[in-house]
Amino acid sequence: MSYQFSLIRFVPDPARGEFVNIGAVAGDPDDRDWDIRFISDYRRARALDSDGRLPAAIAFATSLGGRVDALEQLPESGPAPISHASLRQMAEEMQNLVQLTPPAPVVADSAELALDLVFDQMVVDPTRQRYRFKKKHPAQRSTREAYRAHGVPFDAIEQAAKISSGAYGDTFDFAVHNGHAVQLVQCWSFQLPNQDDLAERVKAWSWVVHELRQRGGLVRTGRGELEVPSETEIAAVSIPPAEGSHAPAFAEAREAFHENGVRELTLEEADEVGVTAAQLLAEAGISLSST
Repeated sequence: MSYQFSLIRFVPDPARGEFVNIGAVAGDPDDRDWDIRFISDYRRARALDSDGRLPAAIAFATSLGGRVDALEQLPESGPAPISHASLRQMAEEMQNLVQLTPPAPVVADSAELALDLVFDQMVVDPTRQRYRFKKKHPAQRSTREAYRAHGVPFDAIEQAAKISSGAYGDTFDFAVHNGHAVQLVQCWSFQLPNQDDLAERVKAWSWVVHELRQRGGLVRTGRGELEVPSETEIAAVSIPPAEGSHAPAFAEAREAFHENGVRELTLEEADEVGVTAAQLLAEAGISLSST
């Protein structure tokens, strides 16, 4: 699929026109799949930095990277969605000390792989080593594709659905509804490096699921609030930990799935959520889209 990328440049003196590419950002706003990467060796940038402005540029880079990273683990309370327009605005506030190139397309299967291509061709960083892990975006993409493949109407799907039960609430990646919720889906990647934060996210989510099973709840949609019956199908589409990695959050999540009647699916099994959603809507007399 096609992503948009921008190079991130350190420009110590715009009048001289000299710059160093210190990173790149790539993303798909519709998929919320964004990644950002910075060089690991700033020696070339320091060679141009006669006025000592590089620390301010690095501080900007650090804050920008934190904002993108927060999209993965803080979907409800995190920052506003990233866009290339918002990135350019932030760069303008740096008075052109940091500049972003106009967005350009790159074909890749994820934002991370898009940055691999960009760094290989456009960013000089020979010493960089990067720990590889998958975020949850492939699971979200596979779930969307499953809905399309089985004709689930777009207006029957609420993405980033706000779910509440009593005093508890959380955001689920998908809610399928026909006047009330018939399916909730949450996507996970258990390859994320910060397992402590991920375990806390799992605990908070599983507690909401527990409450839904006890008393039902509500889903907020563009048409208002709809009921979530206690027997609603709840599925988790998960990317398992990398082989040999320490992933305590995965064991905790699987136990929570079992205790709360959550259907556990791998990335390869994501098509099953589309099959089930289509069946549930058909039973309710909802017309399915042609595929």
